[in-house]
Amino acid sequence: MEQKSLKLNMILNAVKGLLGILFPLITFPYISKVLGVENIGKYIFAYSIINYFVLIAGLGIATYAVREGAYIRGDLQKLQRFSDEIFSLNIVSTVFSYLLLIVVVYITPKMQEYKILLFILSLQIMFKALGVEWIYSIYEDYTYITIRSVLFQIISLILMFSFVKTDGDINKYAIITVISAVGSNILNYVHSKRYLTIRLIKNFGWKIHAKPIMVLFATTLMVTVYVSSDITILGFLCNDEIVGVYSVSTKIYTIVKTILSSVIVVSIPRISALLSNGNREVVNAVAQDIYETLLSISLPAVTGIILLRKQIVLLISAQEYIRATSSLLLLSLALFFCMGVYFWGQCILVPLKKEKIVFKATVLSALANIILNLILIPIWQENAAAFSTIVAEAISYYYCLYWGKQEICMQNTEKTIIKIIIGCIGIVLVVSVFHNLIGNKIVYLIASIAGSIFIYVIIEILLKNHAVSTIAGIRHISERFTKKNN
Repeated sequence: MEQKSLKLNMILNAVKGLLGILFPLITFPYISKVLGVENIGKYIFAYSIINYFVLIAGLGIATYAVREGAYIRGDLQKLQRFSDEIFSLNIVSTVFSYLLLIVVVYITPKMQEYKILLFILSLQIMFKALGVEWIYSIYEDYTYITIRSVLFQIISLILMFSFVKTDGDINKYAIITVISAVGSNILNYVHSKRYLTIRLIKNFGWKIHAKPIMVLFATTLMVTVYVSSDITILGFLCNDEIVGVYSVSTKIYTIVKTILSSVIVVSIPRISALLSNGNREVVNAVAQDIYETLLSISLPAVTGIILLRKQIVLLISAQEYIRATSSLLLLSLALFFCMGVYFWGQCILVPLKKEKIVFKATVLSALANIILNLILIPIWQENAAAFSTIVAEAISYYYCLYWGKQEICMQNTEKTIIKIIIGCIGIVLVVSVFHNLIGNKIVYLIASIAGSIFIYVIIEILLKNHAVSTIAGIRHISERFTKKNN
């Protein structure tokens, strides 16, 4: 199979993540104003409930399929059998999840108020297995994934502006979000025939796959618990308005997290493939390159969000959501730990088949998050939810970092971090100067982002941060400049 460029895959997935920022920046301001803070709270609460059942339907299948499929992708016959088994297992788990949702909705009084929303959003569960997204990760086909994402984001954008026009259109909005997800999944299945003809089979050898899948599922479940429990507990202990306010800060947090994680998610099948060849030195080098790239993007992103949080909140919502700035400040701090967890957990330990370590880290984090939420949310509401996220992510990060460093040897990352911090100081100076010079909020935000990116990239190139030079596409220029000066 032709080896695809890891850097190209990173760029394509980052483009996909970037579009994941641009489209919500267009849609969420409109939706938050049209539906209002209470209806937004209802939608977000219902969506958080459905997430648990989407998770049950998915088990740990996607992560397991990418990891194991990358090992055998050179053997078409083995991969075909493996894919049929995984797909069949996923269908069974999907049916079980949907039946469980029906039971939970009808026996829980709180759910009755959200019954229609829940069943509209639940259609995602039925079509998730059909999406076979893991096939495209195994073959590193991020070009298709990016194009498909753009297509369905445009379709959902057109439908939203056409049909969602009053605060009573909350169900229409839910249907549109489902159409986008379902359409993507159907197209995925049709397009997957380019690689494999995936079939539903009776004897899918579930015992072979059960143990690693359940470990990964338990890990993902714990992650979902400490990601979604904030919204869920807020919904039960507070009200829809508080959930609506918190949804703004979590929306921004999720958008940025998605784009940052897109930088490293493409590396998982590559590292798995390298490990199958036993080339640990190359793995160490690739891991260090990815880690430094992640740090070079995530730290300035956190800095920017902290400095511009008020303008960002007002950009994607309205004045009635302004109290979301305090929880956004806390969540932006959690981003650093979150990205560290993703790297050391999903990018390093899972490909090394150390998922039990990731599971233990996740259990500790989830327990801490739930306990803190239950204690603090009645007192500090959405700020308590954000604070508990910081604690949970930090616990998971340090646990995975400790065990990850037992497996991967990286050198001189401290020097790169110092360079990044100097670049972030440049961002602080740019934002401060523009704050005093520019009165218009939108112009101030745009100028601050553009100016910060420009000054940060220049500083990092001058300091010879090769990760930034590569992303900017001018690494060869800086290397020539260095050789001439030497």
